[in-house]
Amino acid sequence: MTIEKTFDWLFKRFQSPNIKPCKFDFDCLTFLAEWVNREKQNNKQQNILFAKLYAYVFIQEINHYKDLEFAQKSMNNILDLSLEKHYAIFTQKLNDFEFNKYLVSIGINPESKHYLIDESEVEKLAAAEKFFDNVNKWNITQVEKSLNAQITESINRYDNKP
Repeated sequence: MTIEKTFDWLFKRFQSPNIKPCKFDFDCLTFLAEWVNREKQNNKQQNILFAKLYAYVFIQEINHYKDLEFAQKSMNNILDLSLEKHYAIFTQKLNDFEFNKYLVSIGINPESKHYLIDESEVEKLAAAEKFFDNVNKWNITQVEKSLNAQITESINRYDNKP
């Protein structure tokens, strides 16, 4: 149930010939509806950066899935994850990105690394994975600190822009 459906229902019920609301009933309902609308507008204004990013990510999800309902479910799943989980995923993606850059630098296409047939290429990939396991990679503490700084800077820079 949504607040809109609730108000629609109550307004329809009050217009029914079986129910005899007084002017005060309508005034109370109108007051509540106006208050809710005002609060929703204030809430949107206070979360303008979130609204911008939500719209952007939703468009990306629609483009990716080519299905509006599935994209909405994906958005709900994204928002349901804890911030710590997002940081962990971000850290993993950074490390994957760095590993793929390293693979390109040694002549392995990251897109085809799972389909290598040539034994020397397979050995080269295994050596690259072993090497990469022993290098300094992004860790979650670094990532969290950096993202928090970037988020704070973005809030300070863009929060008052419509």
